Amino acid sequence: RADCQVLAQAIFGSNLGSSSSRELAVSASSSLPLCPAMAEKLNEMIGSADCVFFDMSSCPYCRMAEDALTAKGIAFKKVPIADYKPALRELTGKTSAPSVWIKGTYVGGCNDGTEPWHGVKPMLASGKFEEMMKA
Repeated sequence: RADCQVLAQAIFGSNLGSSSSRELAVSASSSLPLCPAMAEKLNEMIGSADCVFFDMSSCPYCRMAEDALTAKGIAFKKVPIADYKPALRELTGKTSAPSVWIKGTYVGGCNDGTEPWHGVKPMLASGKFEEMMKA
């Protein structure tokens, strides 16, 4: 646990808050549980807006997904992905940008994700993105 705290502080800074009993699921490929402090910080960020967009400024797929959301008038909170990559890897099995979440549910990146229906652009085309935002 001490190593977990040191790692979490290095990644997220000293303002971690207290550990909660709530734990995020980990990907099936991971045999190690996600540190509670890292899980809590990621959970806080994912829950901070209806749509959270983990972004990397140099990523062309991020720009395409951002442009598509903006064109549809969908509000989202943009967050730099760098500090969250280890926790996102544990949760989704992916560290690629963008990583988009609707009301706490991972919906993939620009064109795909971990499910066949994932991806900002395909979900906008099918109406699934807006449907999830209204739910």
